[in-house]
Amino acid sequence: MEYAVEVETYTLSKANNLVLNVDGAIGTLFLDLLAGSGMFTKPEIDEIVDIGYLNGLFVLARSIGLIGHTFDQKRLKQPLYRHPWEDVLYTK
Repeated sequence: MEYAVEVETYTLSKANNLVLNVDGAIGTLFLDLLAGSGMFTKPEIDEIVDIGYLNGLFVLARSIGLIGHTFDQKRLKQPLYRHPWEDVLYTK
């Protein structure tokens, strides 16, 4: 987590809105867990990062959130949110 705070301090020096979000914190804590557990070598940790496991955690969390929103809309007996077509920009 100390590393995450250092990253946030660095990014905040570039722009005051580049704060560490929950995804960054989870990624940092996951890497700290891998390194601190003593169960993985440095090359194994590097491979886990290169394969994209942390991206998988990000997608998993977003998927759970989308499912939650869907169930909430159904519970409230509201239609699913649809963004207005005139606000969608298509480019080629």
